[in-house]
Amino acid sequence: MSLRGGGKPRSSRGKPDQARRVLDQGWGDYIPPDEEDVVRGALPSHSETRRNYHKARSGGTGSVLRFGVMAAVIGGIVVSLLYFVARPIVVNGVVDWAAENPTALSLPFVPDIVRGALSSSLTEPINATDTRAVVLVIGAGETPGEIADQLVQAQLIKDARAFVFQSIIRGVTQNFQVGRHVLARSMTVDQMITELVAPPPAAPTVKLTFREGLRIEQMVALLELKEVQPDDPSAPLTMNISQFYQLATHPTADLVSQYPWLKLPAGASLEGFLFPATYEIAPDTTPDQLIGMLLDAFASHAPPELFLLPPDQIYQKVQVAALVETEAKVEDDRALIAGVYTNRLDPKKWPTGLLDADPTLNYANDSVWLQSNPIDTWVNYTFWDPIKVTGPLGQVVFPGNLALFNTYHHAGLPPTPICSPGAASLVAAMTPDTADGYLYFLAKNDGSGTHAFAKTQAEQNANLKKYGYIK
Repeated sequence: MSLRGGGKPRSSRGKPDQARRVLDQGWGDYIPPDEEDVVRGALPSHSETRRNYHKARSGGTGSVLRFGVMAAVIGGIVVSLLYFVARPIVVNGVVDWAAENPTALSLPFVPDIVRGALSSSLTEPINATDTRAVVLVIGAGETPGEIADQLVQAQLIKDARAFVFQSIIRGVTQNFQVGRHVLARSMTVDQMITELVAPPPAAPTVKLTFREGLRIEQMVALLELKEVQPDDPSAPLTMNISQFYQLATHPTADLVSQYPWLKLPAGASLEGFLFPATYEIAPDTTPDQLIGMLLDAFASHAPPELFLLPPDQIYQKVQVAALVETEAKVEDDRALIAGVYTNRLDPKKWPTGLLDADPTLNYANDSVWLQSNPIDTWVNYTFWDPIKVTGPLGQVVFPGNLALFNTYHHAGLPPTPICSPGAASLVAAMTPDTADGYLYFLAKNDGSGTHAFAKTQAEQNANLKKYGYIK
C-alpha cells in the first residue's frame, strides 16, 4: 500500500463503478473519501468537489479579462491587415472611377482622396533637370484622357490620371488647343496644362543666313551646323545635306530648264547663282525646295538689266561680280574694282589678259582640301585663308581643272564664279567704273576697308610703299 501526498492509506471501500465513472470523466487525481469523513462533514461531498474543480479551472474574472484583451489584439491585427491591404485597392478604385466619371469629384471627400493618392504625380516633374524640348501635337477632338496617354508615352508624366484629374479641377477639359506644343520633362502637370490650353506657337522655322561671298561649300557647312546645333531643338533641320550639295554642284537638266536665263557651261555648278540672303524655311524643307528658293531670290534681286543680256554674258557678269564680292569691303569701291577687272579683260588695255586675282587662288586652294575631306568636317574649316607659298604666285599649280583658277598663270576669267555675289556686286559688274582707266588696286591696310587704285605700275609701286607692303 502506497501513500499519496502524505494522506492516509487509500480505502478500498466505495463502489467500484462510481470510481470508474469519475476516472472516465477525467479526474485522474481523485481519491474517494471514507464514508466516515463524509458523514462527519470533514470532507466535501462529491457534487461539491466537482463544482470547486470547475470553478478553479474557469479562473474567474481574471480569465475573462485575459480573453477580452487577447480578442482585442487579434481583432486589431485583423483590422490593420485589412486596412493596409484593402485601402490601396479601394483608393485606386476611387481614383479610376473619378477619372472615368468626372462628376464623382463633386461628391464629398472624393477630390481629397484622389489628390492624396496622386500627390507626387501632381506636384513633381518626372525629371526636374531635363529641360530638353519635347513636341506634343494635339489633334482635333482629342479628349484629356487621350492627351494624357500621349504625355505618358512621351515620358512627360508618370500617371495619366493626374493629368485628367488636374484638368477637371481646373475646369479646362474643353480648352486644350489643337496644334503643336513644346513641353519639357522638367515641367509639372499643372505647367503642362497651362501650356496646352494656350494657343500653340506659330509653325517653327529654321533661319538660314547666307551672307554675301559664300561659296557653295560654306553654305553646306552652315546647313551642317544648323543640324548639329539647331536654334530650336524642338524643330531641327532634317534636310539631307549631301543631296543639297549634289544638286548644287551637279544641277539636273530639269532644274536648269526652269530658269531660262540660267545657261551653265558643261559640267558647271550653280556657284554664283545661289543668292545670299536670310531665309526662314520649314524644318523638313527638301534640297530641291531650298535650291529653288535661292534661284528664285537671284531672279528677284539681281538687276533686271542682267536678264536682258545673252545667257553667256549673264554668266560672265556673275563671274566678275563674284570677284568684286571677295575683294570689296565698302560700297564705294565696288564699281571701281569691277572697273579694274573689266579693263584687264580688254586686250587693248591689258595685253597679258591675266587678272592676277588672289581670291581665285584661295578658292582653288580651299577646293583641294574640300575634295579630300568629308562634308561633316567642313564646319570647322577656315575658308578663304590667303594661300601661303614661296615664290611667284604664277608658279602655283593646282590639280585638274582647278589649275585654271590660277589667274596669275591663266588669262581671262576663272572657269566658274567663285562665290555668291550680292545685289550690290551684281550692279557693280553691270555698271563698272572704267572712266579713270584703273588697272591696279590694293587694300590700304589702315583699318578703313578701302582700296587705293592706280593706272600704272609706277603708281601701284608707290601705293605698295605707302601702305607698308614694301620698303
